[in-house]
Amino acid sequence: MSVVTSPVRLPHYFGATPQADIFFQPYTNGGKAIRTQVALTHHLISLLQEGEKEVIVAGRREQVDASRLLLLAATSSIMSEHSLQGRPMRSLLLFIAPSFLVDFCARHGVKPRGAAADLLPLPQDDFTRLFARSVALLGTSTLNTDAAMRRTKAEELLLYLQAKHPAGFARFIAAAVRDRDALPLRSVVALHQDSNLTVPELAFLCHMSVSSFKRHFHEAFGVAPGRYLHTRRMERAKAMLARKLRPSEIHLDLGYESLAAFSTAFKKHFGVAPSGLR
Repeated sequence: MSVVTSPVRLPHYFGATPQADIFFQPYTNGGKAIRTQVALTHHLISLLQEGEKEVIVAGRREQVDASRLLLLAATSSIMSEHSLQGRPMRSLLLFIAPSFLVDFCARHGVKPRGAAADLLPLPQDDFTRLFARSVALLGTSTLNTDAAMRRTKAEELLLYLQAKHPAGFARFIAAAVRDRDALPLRSVVALHQDSNLTVPELAFLCHMSVSSFKRHFHEAFGVAPGRYLHTRRMERAKAMLARKLRPSEIHLDLGYESLAAFSTAFKKHFGVAPSGLR
């Protein structure tokens, strides 16, 4: 068995950009037995067509053939691929950005339930096989360059799996959306909450869309990010004024382009002008 010792980042290895929301990739191991360390930046649905695949995550091991597909949450894993009867292992790989899956769940009311499953095998059926065939007919190069088409195809499969295997799909969602986003979000907010960054700028640092960031922020802090940042800014202003600093000395540091804008915001928040606290 050939062993790849350096971690392979997927789907970047196949040419996907970091901003790719959906990426389709046909894959074959060329008839070789390969063992690879894989760092997934996207969630993965692997539709096996021939051969066998073994995946290990966090001490768990699953081996599947063409009778099953695999759902794998973005994580580090070890993948072993084997040919059967002299035929190369073939599969269709569908990579899904975490932000896309979060938005999908929000739009379709999909809730995480049950024990989180980073790695979940599900049976293949006529629909999943026809889905793989339809992707081959459309062509992955066409799908990967047509945003509307690739998103529609991805949602088609996600909606089917959610309807066909609701319990298992909910467990996969529980693994896919658990604090993976909330933990870095908390870290970024703690580091930059006093840096006068905007909500879109914080969302960018968290690798999220603004809508996803706002949703995750509210879940983590119990308040909208705009209100949270405004309150932090006003408390900073109050503390600065208590140290006998003048409003004209602090308004730029607080992110206000003019003294008048700062004074208006401060009075609206506290009911008194900044000069009234000195």
